[in-house]
Amino acid sequence: MEAPGRIWFGYLAAVGIAVVGLITLDPLAFVLAVAVLGATVLGEWYRGRQAALAAAAQSADLPELVSRWARGWAYSRGFPRPTEVPGGVRVEVGQPERRVEWVATDDAATLGGLVDTVRATPEAWLSVVTDSPAGVRPWFAEGGLAAGDAKEALMSIGLADHESRPLPDGYRVEVERDGGVVAVTVRSDDDAEVVAAGGRVAVIGTDAVADRIRTDPDHRRRGLGGAVMSLLVVAAREAGATRGLLVASEMGEALYAGLGWRVEARLVTARSAAPRTSVESGHD
Repeated sequence: MEAPGRIWFGYLAAVGIAVVGLITLDPLAFVLAVAVLGATVLGEWYRGRQAALAAAAQSADLPELVSRWARGWAYSRGFPRPTEVPGGVRVEVGQPERRVEWVATDDAATLGGLVDTVRATPEAWLSVVTDSPAGVRPWFAEGGLAAGDAKEALMSIGLADHESRPLPDGYRVEVERDGGVVAVTVRSDDDAEVVAAGGRVAVIGTDAVADRIRTDPDHRRRGLGGAVMSLLVVAAREAGATRGLLVASEMGEALYAGLGWRVEARLVTARSAAPRTSVESGHD
């Protein structure tokens, strides 16, 4: 209710100044009234535009969120831009035992074909974003894929609603920018060689995709994770982003939820049958 109140106050102020101008015959009053009216109209347009952008982001369906997250995730990690495929996207990861990955929804019309494709592709992964992980795992088993056990969640937030957390005493922060990717590194004042915490965010349009948020085990439970996220959100908003997206590990989900993020869906991942390796098993 505050924004409309400010808008009507602007109109009333412009009329009041114009009336004063009529009474005093002061031309400056008319100029000021026009300026106030113009500023009020522009402010109303801007607030309406921001509300429309926020509503559009909020109403985005799951396949669109999957595509937007995958694009930012790939950009953050230096992978080629994902290509659209029926049901999702294809990402050229290029890692040992993880050469290519499909990220898709659980649409029954396309999921079976993706499972078959992954089974026939060496060093391939399939990550399915779903509201029902238990309903997806049988597809993996029937298709001969090796299911992973990582518990991950696709989460989102309007960046204006993000909780702000300060950097604790005894730490200093380094911020690096490379195109649309901002990296935050936190070091202890006692040992500058050790990275106590860090993370990055990739900004594409109005989307900000947080990635690789980490806290050293020796520095956990000190508020560093929340401070890193707050710093990344500030940088993303300065770059024009209004919506945050990320995939959280089971441990990270509680942290992000406390900052205002909400779960959109769960991720379940499988790979074409192969021995387990030390390759990263998650997306956070």
